[in-house]
Amino acid sequence: MNLLASFERLLLRSRRLLALGSNLALLAIMTGVSADTLLRYFANRPVAGMLEGVELLLVFAVFAGLAQTQADGGHITIEAFTERLHSRSRAFVRALTATLAVVLLAAMTWATGAYAWRSWQMGEYSAGLIAFPIYPSRFVVAFGCCFLCLQLLQTLLESLRRLLERGDSGA
Repeated sequence: MNLLASFERLLLRSRRLLALGSNLALLAIMTGVSADTLLRYFANRPVAGMLEGVELLLVFAVFAGLAQTQADGGHITIEAFTERLHSRSRAFVRALTATLAVVLLAAMTWATGAYAWRSWQMGEYSAGLIAFPIYPSRFVVAFGCCFLCLQLLQTLLESLRRLLERGDSGA
């Protein structure tokens, strides 16, 4: 079995699971905010701790879906320059940008992971009506950066494969 194919399958499953979690977090945010709004205006009984809960869920909704967004090509790209290049030149530019992004995301993963670990060790909680633990959302940021880094690594490997192919298929 090809090691690269195994990596791609594992990454596909992982990012789909994270994207599902991201969507569920968005659903929980929408449901919670709607319930809070209805209860606040019609029963004068807001949901205690809703703001803190939404803040923590929002981190999950954003960072858990980063790798899937990258795989779907959903991040902002500027193609004014690259669309005019031949396929090998385009692969070179894509490999170069993926390399820079992998380095940046690896550093971000390391830094956010260390910060999450310290937060967990000291038992960091929010200072609101309800004390929610903050360290789970800090770990989600680190995992989101890690999976985006892995997705960018896959993009880099794919670009290098295209760059090393024989012949140029044109623009």
